[in-house]
Amino acid sequence: MLKKILIFLTISTTLFILPFELSAKAAETKGQQEVYQLSYVEREPGTDDYKVVMLVSPRYIRIDESGENSGYILYDDKEKVIFSVGHLDRSVLVINQFLFSEKDSPAKAEIEYLQLVDAPEVSGKKIYNYRAFISSSDADEATCMELQLVEGILPEVRLILKRYQKIISGQQVKMADNKITEIQNACYFVDQIYNTGEYYDKGMPIQEWHSNERFKALTSYKKIAVSSDVFSIPAEYKKFSIDADSKTFIK
Repeated sequence: MLKKILIFLTISTTLFILPFELSAKAAETKGQQEVYQLSYVEREPGTDDYKVVMLVSPRYIRIDESGENSGYILYDDKEKVIFSVGHLDRSVLVINQFLFSEKDSPAKAEIEYLQLVDAPEVSGKKIYNYRAFISSSDADEATCMELQLVEGILPEVRLILKRYQKIISGQQVKMADNKITEIQNACYFVDQIYNTGEYYDKGMPIQEWHSNERFKALTSYKKIAVSSDVFSIPAEYKKFSIDADSKTFIK
């Protein structure tokens, strides 16, 4: 897997260098604020590559798929809640913080963290490979996630992304039965359920591969000025939450 990622990394890293230089600071005006705009290329089984844009402010994250107008994701870091907005049915899925402990996971991963010596630098910074894997008694290993990180960039963005990931994981933990099966294997719990984003403490991921074959690559980041309205949700949309057994509408 690392070989495949490194091939893409070698081809694409030159694209990072210039976009990674921050644009001139946009003047903040009434009703506007300065945020980071992160652009990604993502891929999942059965789909072509698609582009995702993430706006990150000190309080909010907004995630949109480029060219797609069916909805967006909004994270409020102050309230510790995620809103998944759907325009087609005019609804908002509300995901509140659910506290949990990684000690409850039925699978424990080992971490390998190594500098990629031959990889080109990004904005003058070294690239490191972060791999979470499961070792078994028969000496076989299963890679659960593999990320390429750049240390020292976007520390404030990394902090809020880590907290966002914990909210995602909390929702997954709340709905999981914690039983390892052929389908819900050990990597499923390490990567997709109890993934608390600890890698953000080490650096900013520029490429990610996950055990469900999802892949994403950061292609650029810059600072831009946006309307504060982008970090809101339609007041008239119906709000609901879900748990393992039901869907509950919120008044």
